[in-house]
Amino acid sequence: MSIATVTKIRRPSKQQRVDTIVESARKVFCSSGFEKGSIDMIARDAGIAEGTIYRYFDSKRGLLDEVLRRHYSVLFDDILHTLPSIEGPGNRLRYLIRRTLLTISADRGMCGLRTLYARQANDERPSLARDQNLRMAVLMANEIKAGMKDGSFSLDTSPSIVCYMIGGAIELTEYSYMTTGKAIDIDKVTESIWRTIHNGMSSSDAAAESLTGLVERFEKAADKLDPM
Repeated sequence: MSIATVTKIRRPSKQQRVDTIVESARKVFCSSGFEKGSIDMIARDAGIAEGTIYRYFDSKRGLLDEVLRRHYSVLFDDILHTLPSIEGPGNRLRYLIRRTLLTISADRGMCGLRTLYARQANDERPSLARDQNLRMAVLMANEIKAGMKDGSFSLDTSPSIVCYMIGGAIELTEYSYMTTGKAIDIDKVTESIWRTIHNGMSSSDAAAESLTGLVERFEKAADKLDPM
């Protein structure tokens, strides 16, 4: 009689279980939406019992928090790794615009989750999406200030206003993408936003126009971005 060798199957570690649950939550929320996506659906996708999820997360909202936290972590880890290798504040600012648009274009489902997350924010539970938008604005403002310091941008540039304008153009692009599903032409939209902003900040005589003129050109660019 032969004796069969029994191979012990190693159980997944706690971190592996959490990673599996979060990835399944991301897939379910992106495909079915946060409201319709259930813990049961997530458990089935992860191949585990529903009760196992509650060992690591207290609620479906807690899962959404972690999905978004990881989403932003990937984005900013990449930015902080890449940004120092780019020469010049103007080029770095342009990169930040393009990188944000790439994140939007990469996953339409995540766009919906970010929008939902921001809408559900309150004083007791601040929005991670809002916090990360502020973090991006700080990075952009730093490059604008660096450009003002080295003479690339006009000294009367307002970093906060420029950041608002960039954010508005990006938000409009994301809204159009969400409502129409039409793919974003990353290079074209980046160039449109960048030219409008850069021409207004340029330290050349041509950029000495008033803020009103800059806003008018921004609005024209925004009209082109919105297909509706």
